[in-house]
Amino acid sequence: MYVISINELEKGDILLTAENSATSKVVRKSTGSSFSHAILYIGSGTYIHSDANGVHSGNMQRLLFDTPENVTILRVAGSPDQLRKACMFARLKIGTKYSIRDAINSKLKTTTKERKNRQFCSRLVVQSYESAGIKLVENTSFCTPQEILESKLVQKTSVKIRKATIEEVAISQSKNPLNKQSSIINGILRKVRTITKEDIQTLEQVTHHLINNPKDDREISDVYKRSGYLTMWKYDIEENPWRYDGKKLLEIPLSKVELIQLATSERDNAIDRLILYKHNFDQYFYINEIHRLEYSQMQFKLYHQLLKNTFDNLDAANHVLKNI
Repeated sequence: MYVISINELEKGDILLTAENSATSKVVRKSTGSSFSHAILYIGSGTYIHSDANGVHSGNMQRLLFDTPENVTILRVAGSPDQLRKACMFARLKIGTKYSIRDAINSKLKTTTKERKNRQFCSRLVVQSYESAGIKLVENTSFCTPQEILESKLVQKTSVKIRKATIEEVAISQSKNPLNKQSSIINGILRKVRTITKEDIQTLEQVTHHLINNPKDDREISDVYKRSGYLTMWKYDIEENPWRYDGKKLLEIPLSKVELIQLATSERDNAIDRLILYKHNFDQYFYINEIHRLEYSQMQFKLYHQLLKNTFDNLDAANHVLKNI
């Protein structure tokens, strides 16, 4: 099995991949491509993509390949702000259902009518970049991994694809906390759709619905409380305490160069999260001031906690960079 050298990836990199499955082979044959799937790397070892389970995030350490030929990494020549916006767009689409019909249409070119409020892999990637002012392909509603590969705005990188160690294979096969996160979010959205009888596909759309339909406030708030969504942040603190404590981060058995790389990555991604969380914190503060929803008060408190955790993460990274 093979893995990508994560420390060589940059935020906003696009991964085109293939599998030895029958579905992947059919997709590749129908598009005349070596690749059947597109993934957006958002930094800190995390990627976002759209597959049969909808839009969700994944951990690069769990992404293994049968051969080096089954993956290529592309880089978009955008500004840091554009790359951040593209990754932010993808984050906000987490939970959106997958559209099999649109994915097939993008390959067969049988229609140009997009099914709204749905995603598939290459559409998610190119629309993320389109939101940041970078149009990778002509038709961002219907495109294939091959069209991304042929875009004049991307370049192949020299990121290494190397053999996975025994430990890395074991990590890829161990329990994945992101699966629980995806399950919680998808469960919330299913129950919200039942309550509202509307095609709500993202958590952002839940907020918009409640502003216009406060009658659903208590019922939807109860869904969040029972789901475990409001306490998901505790898992990372329990499993990775070093991310929030500079002394523990310094004690990780890595070389000086590797420790600097890790701390720099933690710092940069903490800064990105601060931008996102501050935006949401401010948003729910004003929504709560105007609408007085239980939901907005609950979200306001959540983002207050997430901001505190992220400042701790940033302080830990800066402690290492100053004292190593």
